[in-house]
Amino acid sequence: MYFGDARLRRYLLSVLLLLTLLSVASATAPDRSKGISLHMLPKRVADISGKKWGFTVDYAKHLKPESEEPVLQTRNELLAFVRKQDKDVQDNGVWIVTTHPDAYSDAEQALLEDVKSLAREQHIPLFISRASELPNGWKRYDQ
Repeated sequence: MYFGDARLRRYLLSVLLLLTLLSVASATAPDRSKGISLHMLPKRVADISGKKWGFTVDYAKHLKPESEEPVLQTRNELLAFVRKQDKDVQDNGVWIVTTHPDAYSDAEQALLEDVKSLAREQHIPLFISRASELPNGWKRYDQ
């Protein structure tokens, strides 16, 4: 191989650029273990167990401390919870685990759609998966 050849130089430059882009992309990919993990508890299930329905927070040490277990029931509550976290937590996004769609009322399904809109508007990385599709069922909804 002769490195003076313009085609070879362009090829090597392209490969180098591609490798650089891939390393940057993988370094900044959101990580569930460093973000905000939520479960969407249906109201009818919560009523049976005497709990609050909504987005229950899986508490982790990287989240700001709370006086009691947060259960987020509105778009604004979710946004406030996200915004009070450190920037690196916000950058790693919100990860919501749901159950079968039939378990949720129309109002609960509308809330989930509202959260998807919020994520797009506020540029919050949002990933949703049904529990039955874990660990590989994550879909991104903020773009």
